[in-house]
Amino acid sequence: MRVKKYLLTALAVLLSIVYLLPLAWMVLASFQSQKDILAGRWIPSVWQMDNYRTILQRAKISNWFLNSLISSSIGTAGIVIICTLSAYAVSRMDFPGRNLLYIFSLMGFMIPSQAIAIPLYLMIRKFGLVNNLLGIVLPALPSSMAVFILSQFMKAIPADYEEAARLDGAGELDIMFKIILPMSVPAIITVAVLHFTWIWNDFFWPLIVMTNEKMYTLPVGLVALAGSDVNIRYGPIMAANVMASLPVIVVYLFMQRYLTRGVVLSVR
Repeated sequence: MRVKKYLLTALAVLLSIVYLLPLAWMVLASFQSQKDILAGRWIPSVWQMDNYRTILQRAKISNWFLNSLISSSIGTAGIVIICTLSAYAVSRMDFPGRNLLYIFSLMGFMIPSQAIAIPLYLMIRKFGLVNNLLGIVLPALPSSMAVFILSQFMKAIPADYEEAARLDGAGELDIMFKIILPMSVPAIITVAVLHFTWIWNDFFWPLIVMTNEKMYTLPVGLVALAGSDVNIRYGPIMAANVMASLPVIVVYLFMQRYLTRGVVLSVR
């Protein structure tokens, strides 16, 4: 048993190193000159902030950052509200067709986003939401993964709490907002972190609905920046990637404890 524990620990450390090495190189390269990067150095010969100044002065990264922040924040809030109510309905309430509704809500797992991209784009264009952040937010709101995680967590809450509340005269809304939702905070935070990260990093859909450069999100803007301007070199691109990664890293570090607990309890 002890040998197995050591092997698993060694494997976890090895995988962590493999995942963190590219991130470490990106951060170090953002402080290097073009010459150091091309020479394959890990540690800069001279630490400099020129790459960050260049990307802030020459690119529209502030607009892209704001677009990503607004769409990710509003989209995440909408997903949490809508999917929390949906998950409560299919996990704690008893009504005809509940199981069928739950199955339909999970069918989104089986449909690739690329398969519905064209009809979804035509709908967004018909509503006049091309080059509008709502064109990113609205398609993200129905999330099968969020409903699954939240409903599985809520199902695991003992019914004794609900029965005791009903004996005290509590209604459905009181039970949901005062008992079930406070106990589901780890799952709600898990859903919020996962979907904030997903919307923030999404490249495919914003590339389709955003044709105006000022309305790009960070992933789209960084790709356009790297491919269109030959005078933007590796250092500024690495600096831009560091800036784009910081919000997701900060959110994950602060919410890691809730994220781990929410995932474990939702899939048990």
